[in-house]
Amino acid sequence: MNEKLLTKEELAVRLNISAYDVDKLRKEKNMPNIKIGRSYRYNLEDIEKFIKKLGNK
Repeated sequence: MNEKLLTKEELAVRLNISAYDVDKLRKEKNMPNIKIGRSYRYNLEDIEKFIKKLGNK
């Protein structure tokens, strides 16, 4: 499995949003994430699917 997990900051840069907005999406819109210890990681493929799903609503 060649999966790249992104930090909140890395994801924010890729999506051109703030790290605060990444947290907000995770908490309010249940954006897919993986919790490792006290931090969260994001699978880019899952995030792309999530964004498409969010756009269809």
